Amino acid sequence: MRKRKISEIIGNINQKYVDEAAAYTGIEKHDRPYARKKWSGLAASFALLMLAGAAILPAVLKGSEADSAKYKYYISGAERDMEWPWEYKTDSEKYQTIEFNGNAYSIKNLNSIDTELLGDALGTCKAEGIDPYTGKKYTETFEVRKINGVSEERLVAAGNDNGFYVYRLNEETTPAMFGEMIELYGLTQNLQFNHYTVCEGYDEKGYFTVNDDAYIWQILSECRDARLYSETDVFDGSNRNYLTFTATSDALGVYKGAVYISEDGYFATNIFDYSYIYFIGEEAAGKIINYVKNNSAKAAFEPYEHTIAGTLTEIGDGYVLIDDRVLCTNEEDGTVYKIYTDDIRMRRCIECTDMKVGDTVAVKYRGNISDGNEIGSAYSMYKGTLVDGGLAIPE
Repeated sequence: MRKRKISEIIGNINQKYVDEAAAYTGIEKHDRPYARKKWSGLAASFALLMLAGAAILPAVLKGSEADSAKYKYYISGAERDMEWPWEYKTDSEKYQTIEFNGNAYSIKNLNSIDTELLGDALGTCKAEGIDPYTGKKYTETFEVRKINGVSEERLVAAGNDNGFYVYRLNEETTPAMFGEMIELYGLTQNLQFNHYTVCEGYDEKGYFTVNDDAYIWQILSECRDARLYSETDVFDGSNRNYLTFTATSDALGVYKGAVYISEDGYFATNIFDYSYIYFIGEEAAGKIINYVKNNSAKAAFEPYEHTIAGTLTEIGDGYVLIDDRVLCTNEEDGTVYKIYTDDIRMRRCIECTDMKVGDTVAVKYRGNISDGNEIGSAYSMYKGTLVDGGLAIPE
């Protein structure tokens, strides 16, 4: 796993470990009113470094009952922690910071934002990057666009014809009022409540999808006067009953973060990189919890990242073929997947590593697999080891 991705996966780490890491690092009181510490900083880094293998890999491999029946073996492995050559980096990897209107912004998400989410042009900015191999500094002029519904004092989109990326203001404070947060980030249009987990303490009691989140936003919109809870930076789930919603928003540069709504009246989230906790009251929280429990359908566990794995059987012009028969209980149930490699992140996995036909590999992707078993949204491929019950299988 690349180091820069660690901050992106904090929403998928069991809150128990984040809490323990916070206690370990000794988080102090705030130095200034409503200043918040990053979830991806001191409070989380220790847990992630220690638990990356234990916490992330099972989330990738844990699939549906159908997958469990089909597959006997799994792939154990992780992306190579390497610095890619400059020419094989995306613009978001090259240019992690920009300066706009005298303010410094940092990249929020390495994936590009859909142009349909972009608003008016705000001007241009200077983007800076450095090639760690040569020490050469690079600058680029990016166009800056407003993100629909979002204040440019919080987030902007910057880029060019190759794509636009979400950048966040470096110096920011947490909104003191819940309503202010909603307005600054345009949450009613940029955040949906779809998938959630019922939690009792740290025990997950089931996975569900909400039929319609309009009522949730109706209740939350009535909580605009809720104040920031500033006693702690960490939502402690150890002695609470609560719902954990999976929060994904391209407009906010968030992929599978978390929103917590607890029976004792708290709304907490990590989607802004800083922990935001508001006391919305037991009545409001109770209405939301009761509503979703009565207007939901059971769902399968949803992993943080979608992965297919198997034997690399062909490296073609703009594609690779992966056969998963080696994983199957019955070989006849195997599938050959065609994965397109137009994305530079896929090409570098082939051209900058010792990847070759016959290797056991795993591929990460977003989106869906076509009826013809084709994947057009893959972004990483890495070698792994075939395992059965934790034991490596000789190949």
